[in-house]
Amino acid sequence: MSDIHLKTSGGASALIAPDCGFCCLSWKASGVERLHLPEAADAFRRDVKTGGLPLLYPYANRLRDDPDPLWTDDPLVKRDGHGLPIHGFLLRFSRWTELFSEETKARACLDWGAHDDLMALFPHAHRLEVAYELFETRLRVTTTVIANAGVDVPISFGWHPYFAVHGRPSGCRLTFPNLKHVLLDDRCLPVRDGDRSLSLTGLDNLDGELAGRAFDDLYLLPGEGSSEFEIQDDHNVLRLSFGAPWSCVQVYHPEDSDFIAIEPMTAPGAALSDGRDHPILESGSTFSAVFELRVS
Repeated sequence: MSDIHLKTSGGASALIAPDCGFCCLSWKASGVERLHLPEAADAFRRDVKTGGLPLLYPYANRLRDDPDPLWTDDPLVKRDGHGLPIHGFLLRFSRWTELFSEETKARACLDWGAHDDLMALFPHAHRLEVAYELFETRLRVTTTVIANAGVDVPISFGWHPYFAVHGRPSGCRLTFPNLKHVLLDDRCLPVRDGDRSLSLTGLDNLDGELAGRAFDDLYLLPGEGSSEFEIQDDHNVLRLSFGAPWSCVQVYHPEDSDFIAIEPMTAPGAALSDGRDHPILESGSTFSAVFELRVS
């Protein structure tokens, strides 16, 4: 399946790989690459790694364990160092249908119920649509789930944008909204209190220089309206904006690495395992979530 190349008249571009889960491998705006891959593109295509702008579907981050029946040795299931299922099943999925593209737009669809291997892992037939729209200084991503098969669909997906950090580490500064910090255990799973609610440690202000800091943390968004996250480096400012129905964000940045991931999520990690804190899309309904990247 051929790559999709989007380009504006002013020179902004995006490269989308349908064979890699419809992942955006490159987004260039104002002449600068904004996304990070962990290795060269050819090697990345062969490995089941995350990089660029991947969709984590039908769940973001980790589950607490395999459901019954177990997913033993299923090639669609990626696992972390503890053996936990992580990042869903579509990282290298290639069987999209209704692919559409023009100069600045791309869209792909997936009929979940038409794939026995996907239904064995997540037995909720539905339709998934992913769309990109490129502007001179912006990239908009829309994810739509349509419960068109007579069953309700649990919603727990997310995206994992890897943003490249350019220039001096001391020249990179974060400006985030105040976020409610969710306590994680040593396997990066959310801790729940006795009443099964998420264990929160209070509001965090994460503003400041990125140098010397590390993140692998889960947060709840502050409330209604759109939240804006800014990364300012030696080139300019990158802003990530999203609001409801996104409810959580994971921030991931190994200390001294040349990237930071700010991950919009519709539910906290392990929500499908816990059966809590995730939306249920009723049969016949549609769920749509948008986020936007902008350079200024």
